[in-house]
Amino acid sequence: MDNKPRTILVAWDFTEKAEFAFAHAVSISKITGNDITLVHIVKSDKEKTTMEERLQAEAQRMADKFAIMPKYLVLIGSIFDILSKYASEGGTEMVVMGTHGVKGFQRFTGSWALKVIRGSRVPFLVVQDMPKYDKFDKIVFPVDFKRENKEKINWAYYLCKLHNAKIHLVHPMVADKAFRKRIYSNIVFAKKFLDNAGIDCTVEATGKKADFSKEAIEYAEKIDASVILIMTSKTISFVDYIMKPAEQSFIANEAKIPVMVLNPKPKAFSGGFSATGG
Repeated sequence: MDNKPRTILVAWDFTEKAEFAFAHAVSISKITGNDITLVHIVKSDKEKTTMEERLQAEAQRMADKFAIMPKYLVLIGSIFDILSKYASEGGTEMVVMGTHGVKGFQRFTGSWALKVIRGSRVPFLVVQDMPKYDKFDKIVFPVDFKRENKEKINWAYYLCKLHNAKIHLVHPMVADKAFRKRIYSNIVFAKKFLDNAGIDCTVEATGKKADFSKEAIEYAEKIDASVILIMTSKTISFVDYIMKPAEQSFIANEAKIPVMVLNPKPKAFSGGFSATGG
């Protein structure tokens, strides 16, 4: 890691879910030493002053409750692009955001979270409840046939070293030989990297059900995982949002396990959690 000061952004919408996000940021800050910034999005400049006053009061309330005084920031724009854009410009370690579970009409809140995350160069930690643990000691790393799986490994390495964690590589059982070969290649790559780095890891296969994300979440719940590490697909269409892509299932999982979401890039990430310190 470089020595430049970085902050943990907490997406703040004055709800209980935002306070859950802040509590997670506090736990991470105690390990990393990063400060915390509450960030709220408004649509116009005329709203900014009023909202800054409200946000200042919320920052003080969080300081009174958690004994950490956050900074605060109001951004003008659309939640669907300004947050990830600002976070990607530098100085941000990660973004922590609360969301609702996928039940009834609330299924679209998982889609909403995914649209906010898309395009960010730093990870988003999406949470649904207060933190159960002080650190990420059990990390579930779903492995499928996609090439993007290999981009997660630096982040997994950093989290494991930071939290002294064990990583669980979880993969589906598939009948198709081509897919099976690509999954095996991704597993071998990840396992070799982690073994060489001295990271404690295990490889587990789920069943042969069509919904791998559901099985991976069930496995994470069974081992009482502290976080699931996923990578978004390079392209997600409007139809994908409506039909609930795998990323959405992870983000709004009913087990309420925190999910760290990364976006694939053509080149290595240049900020945030990185094993290479970039």
